[in-house]
Amino acid sequence: MRPTFQETLRRLAIADRRLVAELLVDDPAATDRSDLDARSLTIARVAALVAHGGSAQTFRSTIGDALEADVTPDEIVGVVLATAPVLGITTIVDVASKVALALDYDVDGALEALEPP
Repeated sequence: MRPTFQETLRRLAIADRRLVAELLVDDPAATDRSDLDARSLTIARVAALVAHGGSAQTFRSTIGDALEADVTPDEIVGVVLATAPVLGITTIVDVASKVALALDYDVDGALEALEPP
C-alpha cells in the first residue's frame, strides 16, 4: 500500500533514512514533455520551484495553481519525490515543510502528535 502524502511529508521532514535511500534511485520512467497542457505546466512549475527553493508564499501560490489544475496533493508530493535524484536530499528535506504548509498540512503538529517509540 502506498503511503499517504502526510506520511511521506512527515518522513521527509525528519530525513527518514529508509525513505532517503529509496529517493536516491533514479526513476527512468519519469519523462520530460515538451507539449504541456495546463495541468502538466503546473506540475513542471512545482518541480522548478522545488529545485529553486523559494518562500512559503511562493509555494502556496504555485501549489494552489496546481490544485486548481486538478493536480492532487499526492501528485504534488510525487513531484517533490521525483526531483530527489537530481536535487539531492537536502533540498527535498528543506522544501518538505513549505509543501506541507501549501497543502494545509501541519508537519510539526503531526510529528508532535506521534507517540514516542
